[in-house]
Amino acid sequence: MLDFNDNSQVFPRTFEAMPMSDGLVPLVESRAYWDNQTVEVKLQATHDTGTDWTKNKLQWEFSGVVGVERIIPIKNYVGAAQLGSIRIPMSRVQGTRLLPLKLTLINELECEITCNQADLLVLPSRAALARYVGCVCVLTPNGNEAAIISQLNYDVETHLSPNTNLLVTNCPDSVALQWVRDGGKMLFISEDEYTPFWERGRGGASDGNWIKSFSWMRPEVFPNLKIENPLNLPLRRVMPTGSILGLACENPIDNEDILAGQISGWVQRPAIHMVQFRYGRGIVIMTTYSLLESLRFGNVDPVGVVMINDLVEYLGSDRCQPKLTLNF
Repeated sequence: MLDFNDNSQVFPRTFEAMPMSDGLVPLVESRAYWDNQTVEVKLQATHDTGTDWTKNKLQWEFSGVVGVERIIPIKNYVGAAQLGSIRIPMSRVQGTRLLPLKLTLINELECEITCNQADLLVLPSRAALARYVGCVCVLTPNGNEAAIISQLNYDVETHLSPNTNLLVTNCPDSVALQWVRDGGKMLFISEDEYTPFWERGRGGASDGNWIKSFSWMRPEVFPNLKIENPLNLPLRRVMPTGSILGLACENPIDNEDILAGQISGWVQRPAIHMVQFRYGRGIVIMTTYSLLESLRFGNVDPVGVVMINDLVEYLGSDRCQPKLTLNF
């Protein structure tokens, strides 16, 4: 542990002898939800005091709504315990909000025994549907993403055609790159280091492990994801897998085309996770955020959906006017 006051050390073997209080642990499948969803919260407790919990109940509070639930009784038991689960409806929101879910365990005398809190990102369900009306070509190796993206109300095709207005891909081939050079628009979601543009993994100084690292995204590009900290648990499924190379980060003009990134620790080293640039007569937005990955496994991630929708709308509009040009 970090201790800047240089106190005497406490070694792990002495923790067992220290008196511990009871604790409440909420478990949720995700930390991001649509505002029309109901969330199941599984409850665990650290019951170290051995007190009688047979008549205790749970009080929850979320966005001004308060509820009381019965829990599984615990008596004469010390250790981790399961308290069952509760279902909590999300609050309707006009814009994305990070809301605290407060949980309090109270006894028969209405006294608080322990409490805890979990912050949930609630997104407006209207942001789940596409606002871009052009024809979108989705090219991926297995093609599953095209079916998912079509459910977001896009006009989707799986091959380039004269009707294609915008390309979404993680594997641009020579045909796709030529289509962009001829004036097309491409959202390139880079998922590995073997790309036609320069990228590397997030190891070393770019991995973000330092306590003073912070991430950022341009709010004008993501109007439906205006949050203070894009490096918290609700965004864990879309975290970038690599850093984009070859950019003059110290150049103020180039900085205008960098759309998202990270500043690493006290050395203030920039890492780029999203950039826009001109490629021939076309335009590319390249990102290392795991946007397609967030659609593949389990429930579709609301944060990934909103980021894709905002990026496609931005790329397809006149607002996307990069000054940076890639020549090769």
